[in-house]
This record gives sequence, structure tokens and C-alpha cells, in this order.
Amino acid sequence: MRDPSDGDQADMIRNFLHTMRDARLWSRLRRRHFLWPAALGVGLAVGYNAALPLLISTTDVRPTMEHMLDAWSGGKTRIEGKPEIRFWPHPTLTLRSATIETADGTARKLAHIGSITASFSLLSAIDGDPELEDIRLIEPVVTLERRTDGTLNWQRPRWLDKTEKPTSGDDTPFGDVTVESGRLQVIDLITNRTHEFSGISGTVKWPSFSERLSAQLSGSLGGQLVSWTLDCNEPLALLAGRDTTLRTSLASIPLNLSFEGIGSLSQKPINSGRLQLSTASLQTLVAWYQGKSDPALPDSSLNLSASVTASDHSLKFDELQVALGGANATGVLDISTPANDTPRIEGTLAFDHIALNGLQPIIDQLPSEPDDIAKQLRDVFVRTWRADVRLSAQEALVGPLRLVDLAAGIIIDHGRASIDIADSTYANGRLSGRIAVSEAGLAKGGKLELVLKNADLAAALADFGFTGPIPTGRGNVNFDLVTDRPFWTEQAAEASGRIRLSLANGSLTGFDANAFADLVRAGEFFSLAQASDGSFSFQTADIEASFGQGSARLNQALFTGQTGSLSVNGVIPYRSGSLALAGTFIDTLNAGQRLRFFVGGSWPNAVISPLSVLGEPN
Repeated sequence: MRDPSDGDQADMIRNFLHTMRDARLWSRLRRRHFLWPAALGVGLAVGYNAALPLLISTTDVRPTMEHMLDAWSGGKTRIEGKPEIRFWPHPTLTLRSATIETADGTARKLAHIGSITASFSLLSAIDGDPELEDIRLIEPVVTLERRTDGTLNWQRPRWLDKTEKPTSGDDTPFGDVTVESGRLQVIDLITNRTHEFSGISGTVKWPSFSERLSAQLSGSLGGQLVSWTLDCNEPLALLAGRDTTLRTSLASIPLNLSFEGIGSLSQKPINSGRLQLSTASLQTLVAWYQGKSDPALPDSSLNLSASVTASDHSLKFDELQVALGGANATGVLDISTPANDTPRIEGTLAFDHIALNGLQPIIDQLPSEPDDIAKQLRDVFVRTWRADVRLSAQEALVGPLRLVDLAAGIIIDHGRASIDIADSTYANGRLSGRIAVSEAGLAKGGKLELVLKNADLAAALADFGFTGPIPTGRGNVNFDLVTDRPFWTEQAAEASGRIRLSLANGSLTGFDANAFADLVRAGEFFSLAQASDGSFSFQTADIEASFGQGSARLNQALFTGQTGSLSVNGVIPYRSGSLALAGTFIDTLNAGQRLRFFVGGSWPNAVISPLSVLGEPN
């Protein structure tokens, strides 16, 4: 007997199969409906790529590109490679191995381009005159040479001879030009120097003659990556060497530089504008520029910003701001280079801080032997430059001196050079002076003159390391020094000169006049330290000494007070630090008794010998 459940199962299977059949049929119909447009698209693409090469000839492509490069460069172009055209995803032309040579008949190579690619319009190509756009220069090698007569190896292209301002409808042989892996060789036959920029990549955008030119390029120079940008609204004037408004910048690790204003691509690149320059390390910058380091330079940063104005033979820096290491300055500088006269620098600089002691590394590198000095200096600077620069500083450190509110000037004029300190505050007094280089040159030394008025002499003497009995009080100092040796050498210690001090209402610290008088009267040798627990007050003090040949002659040292007067003179051979002085102390408290003595030993450990010990003279 047949089970009813078997019939139900059969019906279910039958319905499922019908459903699946209908689904497969619908799927086929849908696939066929989709495949027809797809097949049509593939057919059109195949027809497009098959038919276009038949419609577009490559015969005129090479001369079109050669003509374009000729127009760009002003030279003669030769392309060796066979043109290659690709139509997908967009029409692209590729030309390989292009060489640009001089057009003057010498056939000297100016540039070589590994390959050139460009996009073009299909309609212009079908018409037989392809309009090339978006040029890409791959591995171009360009040589720029300055000959001994000052001319360049590149001739001026004809399109730069436009005398009238082009209209917006003017065309240009340019467009968007992209450079990849380029190299620029700069050869200067006048200086016999060669520079090479490698790995140059970037884009130059110039839609038409009347539109703005924008360039962004980067490359390697001296082992450093350098980025350069240029924006100019009148590129024709710029490339023709005429002044125009532009903005350009150069960025690298050794140097960052920017200029915005009026300039040109000529021997006078700057007319007027704002110039900014900065480097994190002068040593790094010099090593990059010269190819070798200079340990004499301070390893400090430099930042400069100024409004620059240039003429044929002058360059003026207004609103100048300079930061060198920890020093900041503002001011104005004029640099003139007249054709028939000596170059000259004039201006004013106001510093917040000057630390001349930081120049010691430079001084240490200067030559010390006379022959080397004569060979390296030759008085080049003082005989080929003139300068008149006024300086001011809130603070200046010069050796042991700390000068406040400094006003000074640097003058260089036909072999004469000097630094004049017009005024400054030192030791709570006024300091002025002058350093003058010998007219025979830096190698022959010079003169130093200092005048200190109404100053705290104890503070001044302490700055120079004087110990022992020293005069305190306010007074004046006149100091003169002359040397025929370079200032930076040890031989400069052989200098000769004179010093004069005058004080009023002060005291001689570390000198007990009463104890000193008692020891002299005792008639025994004694150390000056035995009379150091006190001070000797005076109304006036006058000291005068001359020095030279390694020794100082104390012509006079007279201290006059109410309790007595002290007078000393003699010789101080400062090479050995010894003393040879004769002195007299007039003891006013003891009926004006004259006590005579001799000073020997070394300072400050002087030994006093009463004259009675040595024997009275006949």
C-alpha cells in the first residue's frame, strides 16, 4: 500500500526543480543583457586603438618636438629615438635621446635629455599639427658655461626679444614642464670653478606668455638637498634680464634664503625688496660652500633680515636685523663698489650684546711667524676696502673688560685702520679709547690708547687680577701702548707704552701705614704681608710708569694722606715677576720722620729692606 507521505515529497521536489529552472533562465537573460554592452565597449576600445594609429601619423611628431626645443633653448635640437605613441588611458607621446647643441655652427653640446614624454590632443594630431602639453623631461643633463669673455654658451632664444607686453591670446612654447632626475653643470672659466647640481626634480608651470610663472625644483648640491621656488608675474621680463616683481626662496640644512621684491636674472639680481637669510651653523655653511671646514669660525647661528636696495655699484640694507650667536643687532649698511674707486662699507649697527672674547678661536688660527703673516695677510683688507661703521652696544665683553652703553666706530681708509671707542661705561666711570693698526699693515702691530675717567679703580684693577695692596677710590687712568708685532702673537708682550693713574680721597687697602713705619724703624728685613692688616687713607694719589723690553719703570707712585705720604719708584721686570724699588714713607704723626726702604722679592710677596740695614749712603 502506498504511503501518502511519499506523494507529498514528490510534489515538493517537483516544485523546487521548476523554481531552479526559472531562476537559471532569468539569470541567463540578465547575463546576456549585460554582456552585449560590455562586448560593444571592448569592441570600440579595440577599434579605437587599431584605427587611431592609422589616422595619426608620427612623421611630424619628431620635428614638432625638435622645433619646440629649439624655440625654448635658442639652440639646435636632434632627437635620435623613434617616436612612441600610446592612446590609453590618454594620448601620450614619448621621444628618447634628445641632444641640444649650439646653433652657431660649432655644434657644442648644451644639453642631453634621456627621454621626453608629452600628452597631446587627438584632434590636433589628426589635423597633422599635434599640440603637445604637460612636457616631462627625464634625466636631462644641462651644461651652463661662462667663458673668459663673460659670455655664456647658451644663445638668447628669439622669443625673449619681445618688446611689447604680450596679450592673453599669445601662445607660448611652454606649459607645464616636469623634470625628473636632472643634472646641471655650471662651469666658470673665469674663476676655474665647477659646480654640479644633481638629482634635480620638480615642475615649471607657465600657461602662457601673459600669465604667471611658477617653479618648484629640488636637487643635491655639495651633498646637501636643496629646494628652490620661484614665482613671477612677468616671466618674459625676468628671463630677458629685466627687472620685475618676483618671489624666490632656497631651503637647505646649511642655508635658508628668501627674497621678495623686484629682481632679475642678470649680474644685478636684486633691485629692491625684502631679503632673509639664516643658517644654523656658520661652520656647516662654510664647509658646504668651500668644500672644507674652517675651525676658526665660531660654530654659531646667523640670521639676517633687511630691506635691500641695489644700484649699479651699491647695495643698501635698511631695517637690518642681524642675530649672530647670542648677539642681536639692528641698523643700516651701505656697500658701494665704484668702478674706479675702492669698495666702501658705511652704516650703523646697534647691538644688545657683543662678546669679542668669542673670537679667540679665530685668533688662535692666525699665523704667528712674520713670513707667514706677510704671505697670508698682505694687507689685502685694509688696502682694498674702505669702511666707516658706527657701532653701539648695551653690553660688550672685551677681555676682562665689561663695557656698558658702548658707542664705537670702525674706520678703514687706504691702509689705515682703527677702532674708536667714543664713549662707554666701565667700572662706574667713562671709558674711551682707540686701537689703530700700523700703516705698515696688520703684521706690524699698532697702537692702543685708553682713557678712563672718574672710575672705581679698585674694581678695574681687580678685573685684571691685581692682588696685594691696591688703591681704592675714584680716579682717572691714561694708558698708551705701541707694538710693532701683531696684536695676537706672544711677541706683542714686548710692547712699549705708558700708564698714568690719579686718584682722590681713596685708600691703599692691605697696607697698614703705622705697622709699616714701625717695622722700618725696627731696622730688620720683613715681608710686606706683616703690614697688611689695615689700610692707608690718602687725599691724592699719582702713579706714572713706562714699560718696554719686558720691564716696567715706575717713575712715580706718590700717595699723600693726613697721617703721612708714601713714595715709591724703581724697576719691575715683569718677565720674571720680580721687584727692584726704592721708597720713602714720611710719617706725619712722628714729626715728619723720613723712613727710607728698598722693595725686593716678587709681587705681592714683596720683601722690605729698611735702608738702615743696607747702610746709610755717604
